[in-house]
Amino acid sequence: MSMFFSSHKRKSGELVYSVLYDMSDYGQVLAAAKYRMLYDELKHERWKWHAPEIAEEDTLALVHTKRYLRDFIGAKLTEVTQRAEIPIDGRIVEAVRAATQGTILAAELALKHGVASNLSGGFHHAFADHAEGFCFLNDTAIAIRALRKSRPGLKVLVVDLDVHQGNGTAHILKGDDLSYTFSMHEKDNYPVKQESTRDVDLESHIGDDVYLELLKENLKIIAGEFLPDLIFYVAGVDVYKEDALGGLRLSMDGIAKRDRMVRDFMPDVPIAVLPAGGYARNLADTVALHAQTIRILHGRN
Repeated sequence: MSMFFSSHKRKSGELVYSVLYDMSDYGQVLAAAKYRMLYDELKHERWKWHAPEIAEEDTLALVHTKRYLRDFIGAKLTEVTQRAEIPIDGRIVEAVRAATQGTILAAELALKHGVASNLSGGFHHAFADHAEGFCFLNDTAIAIRALRKSRPGLKVLVVDLDVHQGNGTAHILKGDDLSYTFSMHEKDNYPVKQESTRDVDLESHIGDDVYLELLKENLKIIAGEFLPDLIFYVAGVDVYKEDALGGLRLSMDGIAKRDRMVRDFMPDVPIAVLPAGGYARNLADTVALHAQTIRILHGRN
């Protein structure tokens, strides 16, 4: 059991959401409306809601360079911010900073209660010195370094099952012996790959059975190699068969089985859940899949 985990049960109702996440009027493939829709889907159930502050610049600087933060916080469209491939303005900067603090808060809550979910976050393409792939800040890496300020030696496992490799996270945490990055992703898809601790490159169109067998095998290997104090689950649902940016073709039921496998493979280790990607042609499917993930990881499904 984790030396930092204060509970023996991984079942809680701790969810993190800010009104700043709501970007419903921004129309693009990112479908930023999903964050508010996810909140609306869950708000009538029995959860304990937590609202994050906006991450301070000093916190962001635990990972990101001064030059990059100058341009990002100033909402400047420059060579280092435009690689996010989405517009940048003051409102987006505020939303991303809130989501980053939300990931830190979710991790703190997970360490206390066993599991917690942020309704935004999982911005795994952001590098220390530039944005990339819809991601301006690498909230997972920032959270890891922020947590270690009060918990030196915290060992962290990042399980990234988004359809796209967590390239920014892999690059930032490379050489960090207290972190283990695992990314299982579509081989012939964005982005330019970096080296995670463990990468699984998947052929397109593999479907549920092959995917789940490979996940089972690799989680077993990881369990024999690394015992973390905390897991970050980057739970992208762009592995879905109707996703516009993914080609792995998993069913909703297959994604549910994936989530249960992650939930159960290290049951005594706290887990912070991040939604990451999801670009289903029907936005309601994306929201339903994110809600399904949260309910499963919190032991409600």
